[in-house]
Amino acid sequence: MIEFPKIQLDPDNTFASDFGILIHDEFKILYVDENLCNIIGVGKLPDNMSLPNLLNLIVDVDPEQALAHHHLLMEGSVRPRVLTFKVTKPSGKVAHVLVAESIVQWQGETAIQLAIIDITEKYNDFYQLEQQASIDFLSGLTNRNRFETILSNELNKAQKFNYPLSCLYIDIDDFKVINDSYGHQTGDDVIRLFADCCKSSVRQSDFIGRWGGEEFIILLPHTSHQFALLLAERLRWRVSKLSITMPDGAVNFTISIGVNTLCDNVISPATFLHQADQALTYAKRHGKDQVASFEQLTTPQK
Repeated sequence: MIEFPKIQLDPDNTFASDFGILIHDEFKILYVDENLCNIIGVGKLPDNMSLPNLLNLIVDVDPEQALAHHHLLMEGSVRPRVLTFKVTKPSGKVAHVLVAESIVQWQGETAIQLAIIDITEKYNDFYQLEQQASIDFLSGLTNRNRFETILSNELNKAQKFNYPLSCLYIDIDDFKVINDSYGHQTGDDVIRLFADCCKSSVRQSDFIGRWGGEEFIILLPHTSHQFALLLAERLRWRVSKLSITMPDGAVNFTISIGVNTLCDNVISPATFLHQADQALTYAKRHGKDQVASFEQLTTPQK
């Protein structure tokens, strides 16, 4: 999530005319000015009786928490905040706004005033930068730094809510030979082709990351060990059918995959990946172009 710095509202600020003003009591809108109408996309100043409840405009807000904060603010138990919201315009478009709240008197009664400015353009700029910082340029996949955060979060959720989490630790077989034999451009083409194959092989809820060099990880929330093995085998087979066209023929390549599934015991992200890496090492040492699982390594053979 992108966090914006808090600001102090100054009436003499050159940007003051960009702010819209809204006054409410328990989120029943009492007043809006014309600037605010423009920000939320309702055009000309409407009759106050036709204004919706403020919570109907805000995206992803917990009404109970919002109302509890409102009461605490009115009582003086908490200080006014500066925060960001997403609001839905009548057109269906979503705007990102920066909001500074304060306590005011309105027609003899205590109410909450919100000074609001549209920061959608700045938010989109920040979001684009954040996305660029999270993506591996060559493959278009999530980079290692961002993937480490995703892995930690998903592992915590799986352990907290007790659902299966599996991962595929993948290595492109003999990648150095491909680079040495056909050049780094061909090696780059192999990585891009493999990344595209991964994207088309997993669900929208799964995560794919380039871990480094020719190593990749696919994280599979809510996925049993057996289903992870099936997905790994399908991916291995699909990759074995891929090829890079060269002037003197086609370049084929294969992958080896180590599979690990979170068991009942609580483990760290490092241990979870290390177990998958052990399975990957086993697959590579036993002929490559195959799938192995950590469970396979630890289950006594009958």
